[in-house]
Amino acid sequence: MKVAAAMAQVEAVKASENEALKRLEATQKEIEDMKAATQEALKKAEMSEAAKKAVEGELRRWREREQKKAVEAASRILSDSGKSFESSPRNYQIQRQRPQQSETSFESSPHNYQIAKQIPQETKVMETRKLEKAKTSVAKKVLMPSLSTVFHKKKNQVEGSSPFSPSEKSSW
Repeated sequence: MKVAAAMAQVEAVKASENEALKRLEATQKEIEDMKAATQEALKKAEMSEAAKKAVEGELRRWREREQKKAVEAASRILSDSGKSFESSPRNYQIQRQRPQQSETSFESSPHNYQIAKQIPQETKVMETRKLEKAKTSVAKKVLMPSLSTVFHKKKNQVEGSSPFSPSEKSSW
């Protein structure tokens, strides 16, 4: 009996040992799967980080190109508008009158003559700006009364007219 009990006990220990080994193998397999998933996630993260940097670089280059295009367009517009404005008859008259007046007043010494040559450039810019302001203010002065009369007329028409005939009264 003692031998049979010992044998049964040995069998029970072997069964629990086998069960523990199976659990250990399952746990080791789970650990390996987690390691593989972690490696794959790290690889994807590195790839996405590289893709993000590439997209950011492309976006930066695109913005630089767009900014460069905008600067070129603005400089082109400024140069075109400057040429067209300088060729206008009013601007030409102002530029032509100013240098003659200033050069004659400073011709007494060579130093003053150099200053006189610099002054017409500055007066040209100032006079052209004044001319631009004069044009817009005249246009505003002419336009504003006509707009106000249009709105005034519409207001009078709305207030004076009624949707009902004089014999009808609203039931409200």
